[in-house]
Amino acid sequence: MVAFRDTLEICGLIDLGFVGVPFTYDNKRSGGSNVKVRLDRAVATNSWRNLFAHTSVLHIPSPCSDHVAVLVKGSADQGPTGPKCRRFELFWERDAMLPDVIKEAWEAIGIVQNLGQLRDALTKTMVTLGSWSKKIGNVTRELAKSRSQLEELMHMNADQQDIRLVTDKMNELLYQEEMM
Repeated sequence: MVAFRDTLEICGLIDLGFVGVPFTYDNKRSGGSNVKVRLDRAVATNSWRNLFAHTSVLHIPSPCSDHVAVLVKGSADQGPTGPKCRRFELFWERDAMLPDVIKEAWEAIGIVQNLGQLRDALTKTMVTLGSWSKKIGNVTRELAKSRSQLEELMHMNADQQDIRLVTDKMNELLYQEEMM
């Protein structure tokens, strides 16, 4: 460990700190055999830090690993965005209500007699599906909530069963996010 610290000093590398849970490893055992330590770190030189002054390091809890994800996040200017693209999301198929929503949307449109009407009907159906999707919940937002819950439970040294419930929910949301 001394050699590692000496290497950091010789290279002029400084720990960038972090936001989130104070450890990056948890062996997920219960009681006295539980080990939580900060193994993973992000380091940089002072010249790098001057170039990227608005960088932060986030510890993001993961239900799939005994390590948290370490994300180095910079501030990026986002350019202009084009019109919103509507697309069918595969994860919607995991909801039993989808066929009913589509059926109601098509029934509201009525008879389609040409390609122009078909295009309009598909657009209206996608708008209906988008509204329905917002009502059932935003996967990204729900995933962020679950991450916060998991982080809070980890901070509190909560019971592994409580942590397991949140990680199961996160796994489903991660699967849905992957399908998006």
